[in-house]
Amino acid sequence: MAQAFGVPSFPVDTHIHRLAQRWGLTSGKSVLQTERDLKSLFPKDSWNQLHLQIIYYGREHCTARGCDGTVCEICRTCFPQRHKPARTRKA
Repeated sequence: MAQAFGVPSFPVDTHIHRLAQRWGLTSGKSVLQTERDLKSLFPKDSWNQLHLQIIYYGREHCTARGCDGTVCEICRTCFPQRHKPARTRKA
């Protein structure tokens, strides 16, 4: 819906769920809770673009196995005191 028709939506897959948890944007145990949290944090007109930006950033810089919550720029900036890997819950 978001990409094909431009309808504002914030689809949450396992990648978005993992990154939102790692970055402290949600403590949701499910993708539905993560979606609600992200929608409440960001303005509706930015959802479609932000969704893609998070996915692309995660692919390049904050991958599931390549970043443990202490490696990428967002993780280091948001959590400078974090020295142990961030634990995320699977969706």
